[in-house]
Amino acid sequence: MSMKIAVVVVTYNRLELLKENLSALLNQSYNNFDILLIDNASTDGTEEYIRSLNKDIIKYINTGNNLGGAGGFYLGIKEALRRGYDYAWLMDDDTIPYNNALESLINKMMKYNGKIAYISSLVKWTDDTICIMNKQTLLKNWENHIEFIKDNMLPIENASFVSFFLNLEDAKKVGLPQKDFFIYGDDWEYSLRLSLEKSGYIDLDSIVVHKMAKNCGVDILSEQSDRIKRYYYNYRNLYYIYKKYYDKKSVIKYKIRFFSTIFKILKSPCDKKIERIIIMTKGMIKGRKYNPTVEYFNYF
Repeated sequence: MSMKIAVVVVTYNRLELLKENLSALLNQSYNNFDILLIDNASTDGTEEYIRSLNKDIIKYINTGNNLGGAGGFYLGIKEALRRGYDYAWLMDDDTIPYNNALESLINKMMKYNGKIAYISSLVKWTDDTICIMNKQTLLKNWENHIEFIKDNMLPIENASFVSFFLNLEDAKKVGLPQKDFFIYGDDWEYSLRLSLEKSGYIDLDSIVVHKMAKNCGVDILSEQSDRIKRYYYNYRNLYYIYKKYYDKKSVIKYKIRFFSTIFKILKSPCDKKIERIIIMTKGMIKGRKYNPTVEYFNYF
């Protein structure tokens, strides 16, 4: 079966990691694809390096501004649709796929053609343990997916954009990721939206390494003080996700965790306690009425 695959890589000022990522991609066992490199206006020589490679397989797209991860993946999927690809394999620039990662994703998607909206890889950290930030949420009714489980696949309701293999036919139906999220939660929201259309799965035979500095989740309590402003988006976006996709009990539990985090900040030795709490609160308040519009791909 003939198919057009775009590997969408979003990068921003991490050239050395990007080099590792591209090396792993260019050495995949399945190599019939293009790379749409979405550069959020890096200033570290990324564009010059890509130009020097002179590889037709890499389609370099400079956004002109830092659109965040959310804006980058929004643009990447939009470009993949505009250029007529059938599937898009999404990842950040610090994602290092195993040699057969893509081949396994393709084989599983083709075997169950038309039944799957997306497949997520098993994401490990550099020490071979599961990457905490990229743990997928398993479906509670997993027993209804025995056919897939026999193929080393697990049914999920959401996943991150760290190795996310997307059927673009389903992207046409559900729309594009929320670019206004900027950072945090865009992949969670998008995979939830896709899961309302069709099932998503983890492919345990497709493995990637997420080369984060440390294996941890999103936590304003332990975050470095020069990075805490971005958590405004986290609290705004997550409140939107909970109120849109979950029941009232889940929203209440989220609010309880919010106030629990404030209590932990006050009791902790971290710096800029009041600033952390103000950022959280502003995001939470904004999230109550936040209601971004889903954008659909326009062919004309």
